Amino acid sequence: MTPENSLVQAYLKAHPETQSAVNGTLLGKFTSGTALVTAHLAPLVDWAYARIAEMVGAADLNERQARMYIEELSVFARYNAQFLKAAATAVEGYCPELAHELRRNHLEEGGERGKVPAHYVLYTNALLSDLGLLVNGHGPAPETETLVNLHQWMVGSHMPSHIAGAYYATEAVAIAETEILRDITNRYGELTTGRSGSELKALHYYYELHLDDEHEAAQVSGMSVEAAHIEGLARFIKESELFHIDLPQALDGWLTITEGMTHWWAQLAHRASEMN
Repeated sequence: MTPENSLVQAYLKAHPETQSAVNGTLLGKFTSGTALVTAHLAPLVDWAYARIAEMVGAADLNERQARMYIEELSVFARYNAQFLKAAATAVEGYCPELAHELRRNHLEEGGERGKVPAHYVLYTNALLSDLGLLVNGHGPAPETETLVNLHQWMVGSHMPSHIAGAYYATEAVAIAETEILRDITNRYGELTTGRSGSELKALHYYYELHLDDEHEAAQVSGMSVEAAHIEGLARFIKESELFHIDLPQALDGWLTITEGMTHWWAQLAHRASEMN
């Protein structure tokens, strides 16, 4: 990844007010976490993932391309629960409230006993039952391995504020990524079984679990599982002074993971283009 092909850098170049806020935050001159999130980071994510959705072009994928995306996108889901657990342990002495939020997410992702099973289990079983697609044990492509490594290094950081910003980045893209993945599995379903959407019952349940505000798995009133994760972690950036989160460190973590995740998608899109 270089400044020339980074979606984050492209957004900053096109939005000098965000570039100024990012530079100011890193230099300790811009100190409003709320303004940073609402006016700059959240819009950047929306813009970048609109570009990513265009790059992927789910409706035009062939079967081989769609399968590649599904296989690679399954890898991070395999490890997310253990990353959340490690992140919670790393920050608990510094910010127990942040640790609590990360553990809440860990239990949802990893499968809290008596509630919805682990999300990775739901997803891989849905792929198997609806599409006959086995992704369990899939060995990742190099770009996916790099993304997993970025998260592994992040959750082992000695800087709790870096973890706070980095995990906010991971969650901030979750709705957009889930919607793109839904489009891809729908495309694969159309190509291989002639079914998509609610006709793929297990996958439909999985996507509704993440995106539906009224789903049985939602634990925060009026918010889907993913929306609650986003807001739950954004709070620590917005209220950085209250929780003693170092805003420059948090932004550094956010940039590290956001650059990594957007570059990962761009690399997958390039890989797909070579499969025509």
